Amino acid sequence: MMSPSIQSPSLAKCPKPNFLMPISHSYDPIRTSKNSAFDSDLFDFLEATNGDDYLNSFPLFPSAMGIPWPSKFPGCRQCKHWETAERMTKELLQAIYQNHAQAPQDDGKLPVNLHKSSTDKRSLKERELIATAVKSTAYMFPDASPIRAGMIAQSMLLIFLHDDVVEESPVHAGSTITDALLAPWIGTKEESAQHPLYNFLKAVVDEEPILGKGLLDGAFAWIKHTKGYQSIPPTVFDSLRNYLDYRSVDIGRELLLAQAAFACNVHLSEPEMKVFDRLISLYSDHISLTNDLYSFDKEYGDHCRTGAVLINAVDVVRKVHRVSEFIAKQLVRESILEVETEFSEEYRKLHLSGKLSGNQQRFVEALTLCLVGHIFYSATSGRYGGESAAL
Repeated sequence: MMSPSIQSPSLAKCPKPNFLMPISHSYDPIRTSKNSAFDSDLFDFLEATNGDDYLNSFPLFPSAMGIPWPSKFPGCRQCKHWETAERMTKELLQAIYQNHAQAPQDDGKLPVNLHKSSTDKRSLKERELIATAVKSTAYMFPDASPIRAGMIAQSMLLIFLHDDVVEESPVHAGSTITDALLAPWIGTKEESAQHPLYNFLKAVVDEEPILGKGLLDGAFAWIKHTKGYQSIPPTVFDSLRNYLDYRSVDIGRELLLAQAAFACNVHLSEPEMKVFDRLISLYSDHISLTNDLYSFDKEYGDHCRTGAVLINAVDVVRKVHRVSEFIAKQLVRESILEVETEFSEEYRKLHLSGKLSGNQQRFVEALTLCLVGHIFYSATSGRYGGESAAL
């Protein structure tokens, strides 16, 4: 069923409505009754409309916009620089095409719809990939500068290009276009400099050597992890907790944390990060469960149609508890809300401890922004909602 159309009250609350990114879809995989919201004072940075700390973003109020918002958090934020991110993402995709056309034997595999389909299907897939990369960046990393928003969106494009190929056939993990593009990052300097797309990687490190390297390392770690998809037995997960422990790597936690640090330009030592162990674990669970709930229909459809790999919490809950798909979705949504409560409690404890440095406080806010932005991205993503969720 189509969700309510976008309502004007939200625009009145946006300080810079001219920066508002177009919203094309509204999607809720399982209706949930309205939940009591957290104390807005604790998460006041989600709704802040001024100040030097929020020059790159502005608040969004999903419920007022008619977007399903089954969360206890009051809202999220959007990066103002989505158009720059969109331009840079298109530039990378075009460069990938050009390189692939010149030396296809040396490059990796592209999603089928980008090279073995009609022009219409290819254009549709291109728009989906660009929108997915840009929207996920704008909502999950709202305080990124223009150039960093673009670089994060480019990294998202590489992730989704790889993900689409591997979901179609896990055996291709290790030979995708993203594998080929990231190969210079782990090669020798001489080998790297000869690769036509090396400058896209070099630009990330040139922007911020330590954080840029962390971002590329995070991307490579996730790419490497996907090589294990083809060896996962279907009954390996005997509980949701067992699954989430695996999923913390599968969701790309290392990459997401690196993107968050890159976006807010925060350097933290290992001891400074250690205090966030529990919060990061809860953050990872929330990202995993939310992604799985919103993507289940798409992934299950792909699985039934093509035999694509299905690694999803809804499927795990359905099998472990022997319940219907509908009940499994309800249970996953309940788990998400429980995680939000635990996340809020841990955040409050850290916030009130008085022991966080300025950089640590910025980072924990960045994690929260990523978490709530991921909800909004999932609820407005054409990748998940499809045509039936189009506005």
